[in-house]
Amino acid sequence: MALSLSDWFVANDIECSRLTAINASFPRHTHDEYVISANLSGTEQIWLDGKTSLVHGGEITVYNPASIQSSQFGSEKVEFCSVHLPQSLLRSLANNHNLSSDRQAPVLTEGVLRNPALFDAICRYACTPHDAVEQEQNLLWLLGTLLDDRTADHPQPTETVGRALEFMRDNLTLKISLDTLAQVSGMSKYHFVRLFRQRVGMPPLQYHMQLRLLEARNLLRQNQHTMDVALALGFYDQSHFINAFRKTMGITPHHYLQSFTR
Repeated sequence: MALSLSDWFVANDIECSRLTAINASFPRHTHDEYVISANLSGTEQIWLDGKTSLVHGGEITVYNPASIQSSQFGSEKVEFCSVHLPQSLLRSLANNHNLSSDRQAPVLTEGVLRNPALFDAICRYACTPHDAVEQEQNLLWLLGTLLDDRTADHPQPTETVGRALEFMRDNLTLKISLDTLAQVSGMSKYHFVRLFRQRVGMPPLQYHMQLRLLEARNLLRQNQHTMDVALALGFYDQSHFINAFRKTMGITPHHYLQSFTR
């Protein structure tokens, strides 16, 4: 029997873990919080509400607070990420954004789900244990995706995202916060992150970073020194600028500049 915890962190009372399991099991148990998991690989067998189901790679399990469930893992290695969301968090979110007709925590659809957007949201949140800004954005996206069916009937006008995009383009020399972008759009951070990603296709902070890096590329093409470009665009940490540029462009800014000065 082998259960191995490869990563674990807690932030704002939200626990997140990454585990591998071989020939192991979790006997019937319950939780005080919501538990959502993304199966990264392998096959898990779960018991919930008197029924047995298989969970394959790419699928999700969702459990409401107080639900009784168990898990069984065979000889094939199973790897999964789990996020434990406090009832108070979803209750507050549902009440503040009119997602619930009463003051109770929402009841989610339980069991095995195939939802690529939610799967991606869980994995993104699990990958940002040390970056508070990224973590907040990914949490908002995760919550928005989790409660998506409750907000689908309340579309927001396109101009709200348009205002944020214009503000981003006008402010390439600084690192913009989610609070600022939400204020510019006239929306809550929760609704802004969800709507922006739906309309644009990527999270707002990553999109603004893309705009800054594209401007960096333009300045390098004008034969400006890499350090000057970094400072002009608000990258006061040179290593951060180099890593961000290389991750997006596939080449360091220094080598990119050299290709235009030969």
